[in-house]
Amino acid sequence: MLESVISRFDVPGKLVRSGRFGSGLINDTYLCEFNGGGPVRKYILQRINVSVFRHPDQVMRNVEIVTAHIQDRLRKKGVNDPWSVTPGLVRTINGRSFHRDGEGSFWRMFHFIETGVVFDAVQGPEHACEVGRGLGMFQELVSDLPPGKLHDTLPGFHHTPVSLRELDEAVKKDSAGRAAEAKEEVRFADRRRALAPLLIDEMKLGRVPVRVVHNDPKVNNVLVHRETGKAVCMVDLDTVKPGIVLFDYGDCVRSATNPAGEDAEDLGKVRLDPALAAAITRGYLREAGAFLTPKEIELLPVSVKVITYELGLRFLTDHLRGDTYFRIAYPGHNLRRARVQFRLLESIEEQEEKLAEAFRE
Repeated sequence: MLESVISRFDVPGKLVRSGRFGSGLINDTYLCEFNGGGPVRKYILQRINVSVFRHPDQVMRNVEIVTAHIQDRLRKKGVNDPWSVTPGLVRTINGRSFHRDGEGSFWRMFHFIETGVVFDAVQGPEHACEVGRGLGMFQELVSDLPPGKLHDTLPGFHHTPVSLRELDEAVKKDSAGRAAEAKEEVRFADRRRALAPLLIDEMKLGRVPVRVVHNDPKVNNVLVHRETGKAVCMVDLDTVKPGIVLFDYGDCVRSATNPAGEDAEDLGKVRLDPALAAAITRGYLREAGAFLTPKEIELLPVSVKVITYELGLRFLTDHLRGDTYFRIAYPGHNLRRARVQFRLLESIEEQEEKLAEAFRE
């Protein structure tokens, strides 16, 4: 079946190899290699998870708009081959941005960025700085793209009050019969309800602007150059839509500054590293500082707490619902993930003064 799907895309040469690629939790991703008589060319093929992205045609329209805009900006900056440094779609033989197979699955293909490499965990302060730069670079490149041009493909995504409300509903319904084993985590979330509206209220009051944002800026979505280590671009654009940059920055810090990782077995090792947080912030503001408002900059430290809380809510909710959103490796995986996020939030709370000082520096 995979070869049949690949044949629908306008790629020169003969397919010589294809196989699973990456560690993403949502879509099915494959690396495809073609030989056209010269060097082997690589492409990324993905099947969109329609259980998560219920309007894949809108997702692809957003991806088309954003990739075209970034490529245009890069050309104006003097980059002759934007596809070598930012995701570029491969059209189907019918000229479309995606292929829909006979079973209703949506497939799309990107040019593979040969110089880029990703890491699942931050490799040190220099890498952390480049992860921050990668996010800032992306946001700067789309800072002049009107957010109204994009579909809101995930209503309620990165809307913390909605995440809290969904947890309340999941606890009440207890459809998978798991509420009893998660009582401690539910109580933890309940005690921190005041965190939920902190960023959304600022947006509703118009004190922070709505922009085009990535919405999933974790470490392994930032490509760095395999030789220089410098940020190349951001990948995984499915969640790009209108939003506020605070969730992007906060999620970037959250995902990069816990050395134990999101699946840590020993909760005692889960913590936020202030030095890594400072490095990310330096890199981020180097690229994004020119367009951010003073209010956005003021709220950056708060955003780390809010997004960590929100992701813990989402993992816990998915566990209670029977693991319907995030892909799991074993029973109880999402409950483990929730516990890691809540322990990380405790670490942030314990170090607030130190983190504030690191941010000021």
